[in-house]
Amino acid sequence: MKSLIKMTLVSSAIVLALAGCDDKKSSDTSSSATNQITISTDAQKEAYALGSSFATYMKSNLEQNEINPDKEYLISGFNETFHDASQLSKDDVKNILDAFGKRIQEESQARFEKQKSENTAAGDKFREEFAKQDGVKQTKSGLLYQIITEGSGRHPTAKDTVIVHYLGTLTDGRKFDSSYDRGETATFPLNGVIKGWTEGIQLIGVGGKIKLVVPPDLAYGDQSLPGQQDKAGIQPASTLVFEVELLGIDGDKAEESTPVQNQEQSEQSDK
Repeated sequence: MKSLIKMTLVSSAIVLALAGCDDKKSSDTSSSATNQITISTDAQKEAYALGSSFATYMKSNLEQNEINPDKEYLISGFNETFHDASQLSKDDVKNILDAFGKRIQEESQARFEKQKSENTAAGDKFREEFAKQDGVKQTKSGLLYQIITEGSGRHPTAKDTVIVHYLGTLTDGRKFDSSYDRGETATFPLNGVIKGWTEGIQLIGVGGKIKLVVPPDLAYGDQSLPGQQDKAGIQPASTLVFEVELLGIDGDKAEESTPVQNQEQSEQSDK
């Protein structure tokens, strides 16, 4: 954590300096954005590209750790130190960053514990309610499932690679993944996905559709996965909900079902 903090702060300062920041302190970010430098030589392009790469990486790390440093002081710390005019000694910098890193780590751990507690409670409640619905069954592992369509083709094994359409949501209904949104089917080896999928997809045949409610230990456990574009992220101890259509088994071309064009058409066919 401490090395991350140090790299983040230093690299962010470098990025801002490379992007054309001068020694003048200003809290007006809009004015600094308009003072763009002119890029003409290869050396300037290389320096700018390096700064752009740093910015992308460091921005992601700062946001992930919910760190929002004062850019004016961050730039001043870089520039003044670079010109041998730092207002802090090396020992001061080390002690401050050590304490800062410890605080960030403690805050991160507190967020993790809070998210885990809330998601565990929400998942337990959701699974309890889902288990009461008609046709819902539970396996020995704790996986809850509801077969919407049995499917007329063969059931896959854990060694098979399946062709599917699917929708993944959190217990509050927020979408975190969808092959329908991408407009193309997905192909997965069943022994290379989360345990809930490996077990659940084997319960239907080709042409079938199933709803899976996957407890954390059969999904991503205490891992946290960032959201992509307009999709929600997955927090620690999240129960995941999937609706999956098994369209085919790779290699069984004769049994492959016609892919559903979109989610609305799929839902209408189930009515």
